[in-house]
Amino acid sequence: MLHKVSASKFSFCQTLPNALKKARHNDRLLLMSGSYHMPLFISQSLKLSGNKATITGSITIPKGVTVHFEQIKFQQNKQIIIEGTALFHQCHFKESEHVIVRGGQLNMTECIITNTPISITNNSGAVLSNCHFTACHTSSIIVTHAQIELVNCRFEDALHAVVLKEHAKANITQCHFMKQRHIQLLAQNNSELLIHDSTIEHGYNNAIHGEQNSVVKLQNTIIQHHLMTQIVMHSCTLQMENCKVQYSRTYGLQLVQYAEATIEHCHFLQNSDAHIFSTAQSTLFMTNSTLHGPSKIGVQLQEKSVAHFSRTVFKHQLSIQLLLSEHANASIEQCTFCTGLQGIVAQQHSHCTLLDSVISNHQQSAIAVHDSELIALSSQIIRNNGYGLTAQHEAAVMLENNRFSDNKLSHIIATKKSNITINKSKFIRGKGMYIADSSLLYMTKSTIYDGNDAQITGNNSTKIYIVESKLCNGRAEAIQTTNNCLLHITRSTISAHPLQQIVMNHGSLVLLDSLIEKGLQHAIALSNYCDARIENCQMMQHQDTQLIATLHSTIKLLKTQLTGGNMMNIDISHHSKANLEHCTLTNKKQAPNAQATHFSEMSLKHSTMNNYLCSDEKKEL
Repeated sequence: MLHKVSASKFSFCQTLPNALKKARHNDRLLLMSGSYHMPLFISQSLKLSGNKATITGSITIPKGVTVHFEQIKFQQNKQIIIEGTALFHQCHFKESEHVIVRGGQLNMTECIITNTPISITNNSGAVLSNCHFTACHTSSIIVTHAQIELVNCRFEDALHAVVLKEHAKANITQCHFMKQRHIQLLAQNNSELLIHDSTIEHGYNNAIHGEQNSVVKLQNTIIQHHLMTQIVMHSCTLQMENCKVQYSRTYGLQLVQYAEATIEHCHFLQNSDAHIFSTAQSTLFMTNSTLHGPSKIGVQLQEKSVAHFSRTVFKHQLSIQLLLSEHANASIEQCTFCTGLQGIVAQQHSHCTLLDSVISNHQQSAIAVHDSELIALSSQIIRNNGYGLTAQHEAAVMLENNRFSDNKLSHIIATKKSNITINKSKFIRGKGMYIADSSLLYMTKSTIYDGNDAQITGNNSTKIYIVESKLCNGRAEAIQTTNNCLLHITRSTISAHPLQQIVMNHGSLVLLDSLIEKGLQHAIALSNYCDARIENCQMMQHQDTQLIATLHSTIKLLKTQLTGGNMMNIDISHHSKANLEHCTLTNKKQAPNAQATHFSEMSLKHSTMNNYLCSDEKKEL
């Protein structure tokens, strides 16, 4: 039945209180234009509609009652309490004190809510679609022990748009959030926030803040232009897929205190301080994503945080693309780091594993390891304007099956007691390696080809071990050491360098089962208290004297051949000594094959020199 209701007691139509008394179950009340100033307790299911009708009193809908409101304005109501079911269609709420859903169900479609907060509590449910929330002095929606669904809604100019306080759930689809004065969406205390196909932008604080074991899931959503960190996860879980996080004044995403984030197919762009900042033992999984500058840092991990990156691109950061500190741990697989100041920096006892990745076009170090560990497998460090890898302060680096090429400065620098272990890797062009300050290099089954400087330089008590490797076609020396270094070479080949192939000043050399050939100057040059043991080796086809030792140096050659030289094979001078056993020395000219001058000594035993066989007794020159 239809009941016409007037706001005036002088009208022929009945008043709203009388109509409520007379109405039966599911009757319809048509409210004429005007203001209805009275509290309403609606005790049975009805439909109220009206064009230009305004209700200003409090409204109570008890449990078991369903009320439909259509095209009604609610203004300055003290409270609207819903314990049953309320459905609002094309209604306008303006400056009402509160809408409280307490164990009931709220449905709103095509409504405008101005400065009217909504609270949903006590296992209530709410579905809001095509609604516009604006100018709220507090939070637009607060959900506690309840759930809400928002579809195609717009929120702006509130303290918070949506707050999930405790054990609450919100499912948000195709919504637009903007210009909230504080955090736009807040999830607390084991709540769940699901956002799909939405935009969150232009906030004065965070876009999303999750804490206290809450879960936040984002899909196909854009988050942009916030003055503070766009997403903050504190002791909770985040899942993101196909999202964009961009244009923040600080961080794109911050993980704090055991937070966990899984990010797939996402794009981070121009977040000022860092795209992602993870701290306090948080965990990050990121795959098939892009972190694009010009942020200062791409991803920063600290305080035992852990991250795994797969098929992700870091590019155009202003400073460091991936920074690890304070026992952080990162594993990187099939990723690209390009065009930044530095690629990866690990410091303060952190650990990084790099697999099948590319690091290129950095102005300083592509990788820097300080007092930390790096394992790099099947990766490329190429075309950097600075160094390929720097290791300092007892850093530990293990490289296997990697390729370093076209780095303008040294491929590797290791200083201050750092350890570098290299296996099955290639170093092409660039300035080779510099190992210093009691550091260690152990290289096996690797190749160093070309280079603008010495291919390996050792300084200040370093140890260099080279096994089954090849150093060839450099533009300067193959190996150069100074200041008490140890050089140990086994089953390796050194060839075709324009300067001395091995140059040592005050150090020790052990050369076993190796070949040194085709140099334009000396094969080995030792000076200033060097000592060398060379066994079962070949030195051949050098344009200058193949082996020289001077200034109190000592050499022992066993079962070694020095052949095909254009000049003298051995030159010992200035208080130096050489001892040859079972060796062969030949050259192409009639010039002396070996000489010892300036108080030096040379002895030969069971050796051949220019087809002259020395006796079994020691022969001194």
